[in-house]
Amino acid sequence: MDKSSLLEKYLQYQLEHGKKPESVYLFMKKLKKTDADFFAHFSNFEALDRYFWVHVFDATRHKLEADAQYGEFSAAEKLSAFYFLWTQELMQHRSYMLMLAEKSVKGINPMDSALHDFRHAFLDYASGIVSAGISAGQIADRKFVSDQFKHGLWVQTLFLLNFWLKDTSKDFEDTDAAIEKTVNIGFKLMGENLFDEVLDFGKFMFQRAKKSF
Repeated sequence: MDKSSLLEKYLQYQLEHGKKPESVYLFMKKLKKTDADFFAHFSNFEALDRYFWVHVFDATRHKLEADAQYGEFSAAEKLSAFYFLWTQELMQHRSYMLMLAEKSVKGINPMDSALHDFRHAFLDYASGIVSAGISAGQIADRKFVSDQFKHGLWVQTLFLLNFWLKDTSKDFEDTDAAIEKTVNIGFKLMGENLFDEVLDFGKFMFQRAKKSF
C-alpha cells in the first residue's frame, strides 16, 4: 500500500468507529496487510495524522502551481487562490474534520502536534508570498517586522479553517466572503498604511529633537 491509500483507510476507520485504531497491528490486520506495510511509510499513527495535513496542503499547492495564470497573480491573489482551493480540497474530508473539531470546544487546536509539519510547509509557502509581495511593492518592507508577516498569515489560516468548519451557509458562501475580507485586511496591514506614517512622523520628531540639543 502507498501512503495515500493508508491515509484513506485510516480516515475511513475513524469515521466508522469514531476513534483511532487500537494498534497498528489490528488496523493492518483489518486491511489484510502486515505491520511492515504500515511501517514502510509511517512510524506511528501520529505520523499519519501529520501526513493528513501535509497531504492536503501539497495537493493544493501542486494544483495552483500547475496553473499558468497563478504565476501572474499578485501576492494577495495567490493567497486568496490558495485559501479557496485549500478549503475545496478539505471538503473531501469534511466529515473527518468535523469529527476532529468536536473533540475540542474551540475547533482545531492551533497547538495540535498534528499541525507541526503543515505549519512548517505553510510558513515556507507564506515566506515566498511575502517576499514576492515586497519585491512587487505590494507589501511594506519593515525592518524587524517583515519576517514576522508569515506567522500572521499562519494565524489567519487557522482562523479561516475554523470559520469554514462552523460555516452553515449555502455553498459555504460565508467562507468565501471571509477569505476575501481576511486577505484584504491582512494585505492592507502589511502594506503602506497609517503605521508607516506614524513611524515616519516619529523619526521626523526624533531628528528634530536631536537638532534642538
